[in-house]
Amino acid sequence: MRSSRDFELPDDFWIPIPMDTNNITAFSPFLVPQDHLGSRATFYSMAAFMFVLFVSGTAINILTIACTIKYKKLRSHLNYILVNMAVANLLVSCVGSFTCFTSFTARYFIFGPTACKVEGCLATIGGMVGLWSLAVVAFERWLVICKPLGNFIFKPNHALACCVFTWVCALIAALPPLFGWSRYIPEGLQCSCSTDWYTTNNKFNNESFVMFLFGFCFAVPLSTIIFCYGQLLITMKMFRSCIMMMLGMGGGEEDTSTSQSVTEVSKVSPA
Repeated sequence: MRSSRDFELPDDFWIPIPMDTNNITAFSPFLVPQDHLGSRATFYSMAAFMFVLFVSGTAINILTIACTIKYKKLRSHLNYILVNMAVANLLVSCVGSFTCFTSFTARYFIFGPTACKVEGCLATIGGMVGLWSLAVVAFERWLVICKPLGNFIFKPNHALACCVFTWVCALIAALPPLFGWSRYIPEGLQCSCSTDWYTTNNKFNNESFVMFLFGFCFAVPLSTIIFCYGQLLITMKMFRSCIMMMLGMGGGEEDTSTSQSVTEVSKVSPA
């Protein structure tokens, strides 16, 4: 992050390069094309890229949701979290990718500062739900396959609770900038909005919020994923060893227990 400049800046944007002017508002990403940040070819290339993301992301996630609704076999509670992830990705695609495509085409954020906050918040919610959903998928598989709670049965209400958990975590991460802890501003080429990663030592306390995001929204879900899939790998290796023993000298109670755990793999749909 860069430290704040000597002159006072508006609260709703930050130009990420030094500008030789005392009227920074004249370069507002909500008012004029940001050609001082890149060539037209750069903006139009990004617009084309975001259009591809918007079309493909929207189509794939709508198809996922539609197929789950149409086919009863896909409506397993172990698939709830995958549908939850598709909804989150659809939110990012429709709000984030489409907004970026439109703004890159105009070469500035044409929707204004209020829409910037809304877009930044909704895109953050979608991204955080997707990230926490990956952690929940890993946790569900650990519960079902490794059976750390013994004969615990993963039921539909547990799956729904996991989905709600991802949205609660996303709201915890996305709402603070709307209430003064950090802020949502245009980023990069100023055609999309996100948390303020740039400024320090100001009233928004961006440093502490970035550290919070790193810990709560990155380190915790990543650690969960690593731990759960690490335990799954250990279980699979145990199963392989048991199969080898059964082929060579017959199985025992431990072999049967491990085999029962691993057969649960077939009940867990791929992410």
